[in-house]
Amino acid sequence: MIRIITNPFYDDFMLLCAESQKTIKLCAPYVKSEVFTDLLDAKRNSVSIELITKVNLRDYHNKVSDLDAIRQTLLNGGNVFNCSNLHAKVYVFDDSQCVITSANLTSSGFRRNAECGLLTDDAVIVSLSLAFYNSMVVREDVGKITKRKLDEISELLEKIPPVPHIEYPRLELSMSPDRSLSAISDGLSGWKRDVFISLGQFGESFTSIEVSTMAQQLRTKYPHNNNREAKIRQVLQQLRDLGLVEFSSPGVYRKLWV
Repeated sequence: MIRIITNPFYDDFMLLCAESQKTIKLCAPYVKSEVFTDLLDAKRNSVSIELITKVNLRDYHNKVSDLDAIRQTLLNGGNVFNCSNLHAKVYVFDDSQCVITSANLTSSGFRRNAECGLLTDDAVIVSLSLAFYNSMVVREDVGKITKRKLDEISELLEKIPPVPHIEYPRLELSMSPDRSLSAISDGLSGWKRDVFISLGQFGESFTSIEVSTMAQQLRTKYPHNNNREAKIRQVLQQLRDLGLVEFSSPGVYRKLWV
């Protein structure tokens, strides 16, 4: 069995943890404590857990990754290894199933981000994944994290001043919608400007029906273009890449400046 997986995959991941009989082996550079809380609640007490991750003080300081996730693993009798150049995300269950994915061990990774990977029990793929995992933990540049090392990291973090909270000024964009819309449209030209202005007649979200409406409205300005709908869809892609439009789902768009 080889199955392509995309988000949301959180519940399926936790089910794999719950169904494991012997071992759970995890490999991800970024880990969050809420995932490990759920994972440890889901797994059987007899199941051992191992983690290869990237220990980075700045990441913990900036809350990108959680030191508490490592602490939870150690407190539950698990082993944790530090690979400073880790980028791989591989999760092996009972040495018989594995997940190879782009998703880190975070809620965003398994719930919100656009991620893709595969879940398989194919013996060859699982064996190769295990070989990769086992080769990592014995590398000379991969260290084993102990409670003592963890305490040292915690002490260092306590000494570092917290990341300052920056109060950003209210921008003209939000204080004066009319002026902001005018400024944006003045910065555009041609089809992009015309489509952007036309979008003003619709609500925050719009669909392919509105694309047809705009195509009719722009007929006078572009009489020799017989593919106005296709052109508008192309322009919407350009506006998306300018951060002005979001493609919510097939045929559904959302304005981002509202």
